[in-house]
Amino acid sequence: MSAGVSGSGRYVITAHRDNSLILWDIKEEKWKTLNEKANIYSATFVPNRDAFLWQDLNDQVKVQTVTGEELLNFNHFPTYGHLMSSDMATYVSADQEWNVFTGYGDNKTPVLKDGISPSFTGSGKLLNLAMAEGKSYFITAGSGDDNDPIEDYAPIDDGRRFSRYSGVTLWNTDTGKPVAKFQGNSSKTHATISPDGQWVVSADEAGIGLFWNTDRPDVRHRLARYHSGIYLEDTPFETGDPRNRDKSGLIEAPRGAHDFTIAVAFIHNSEYYLRFGNNSHMAALFKTGSPWPVKYFDLGESPKLVTYGSNYDRNTAIATSPETGILAMGHQSSGGISVYQFDPDELTLDRVWVVE
Repeated sequence: MSAGVSGSGRYVITAHRDNSLILWDIKEEKWKTLNEKANIYSATFVPNRDAFLWQDLNDQVKVQTVTGEELLNFNHFPTYGHLMSSDMATYVSADQEWNVFTGYGDNKTPVLKDGISPSFTGSGKLLNLAMAEGKSYFITAGSGDDNDPIEDYAPIDDGRRFSRYSGVTLWNTDTGKPVAKFQGNSSKTHATISPDGQWVVSADEAGIGLFWNTDRPDVRHRLARYHSGIYLEDTPFETGDPRNRDKSGLIEAPRGAHDFTIAVAFIHNSEYYLRFGNNSHMAALFKTGSPWPVKYFDLGESPKLVTYGSNYDRNTAIATSPETGILAMGHQSSGGISVYQFDPDELTLDRVWVVE
């Protein structure tokens, strides 16, 4: 249900539907169950460390190293997604109602708390969180488009029924204030931010892919659809063809490649990222700042991965280490994982370890 990859690329941590917490050693090809009472949405690594973050069923959040040393322990609400900065000074978490908080204990502060709809229960997915290391930014992304200006609606409003911040939003980590809303997605949406904090990429279950430079958050760029190219905005309709698309940079999409998206994740520093199709064993590689797919990778039809079926509540079971090019993915119906190695020079993605 959730996964994280260490900064070294050697370890994977996963939490499963039976509440088991498992540590996987890629180098030794070994795995060990660390706990059998883990919050299924809580397994993730602290960036640039061989230390991971998880929560037990008594609501204790723990940071511990792969060797078993406990670095931090605190009581918290049941998390539906959380993350921590590499210096362990910043902790961001979300609850079931898509409320977002920074800090913990006496220092816990609400950042987003403006309605209970949409929420995990209403949308069938977690509010996804991603943090940049190079700049003081983190993002949230959930469901639908959000056309309301930040100035018109405060992110903290307990009396509001419907959230005004359910779309892709950029936040300042230091102040806890929204910086920009990124508009244009539809329905269930997943987004990520590059490690250097320069780029935000989003994609959704309707197949819409978008990206922004955080220095120019007002300028939206469209990703190409795999078969029909880039929709050209603000152009007159051509005779008999209202779609107005640029196909000039398309490469041939293999059978099984769907741009209906379940997740996006950076795979090589801030230069390359992967886009995972819903109900698909294909992933598309994109280079940051370009709208065109660079290459398609076959992730393997067996065992089936979390990309098969509408598993939007499990896209946290797709994890990468951009520093080392490691991708780890949970399987659809077993407790195993598949691990892949990306080569940025050869532009290959090879499956290097499978546990069914």
